[in-house]
Amino acid sequence: MTIEKDGKVYTVRENKASWTVSKGEGRVSVSYNVPKSVCETFDALTVYVTESNLF
Repeated sequence: MTIEKDGKVYTVRENKASWTVSKGEGRVSVSYNVPKSVCETFDALTVYVTESNLF
């Protein structure tokens, strides 16, 4: 699954209790862990990522 924001593509992996949102460029990568208590569904996670200044 992927989420696009401002021309950047984030890869999303679903875990039992959280979401892992990753972005890599070259040899540098960043991963964010978002608890499912914050975003229960992929649609909620998409809204969270697009509205957050963190990403």
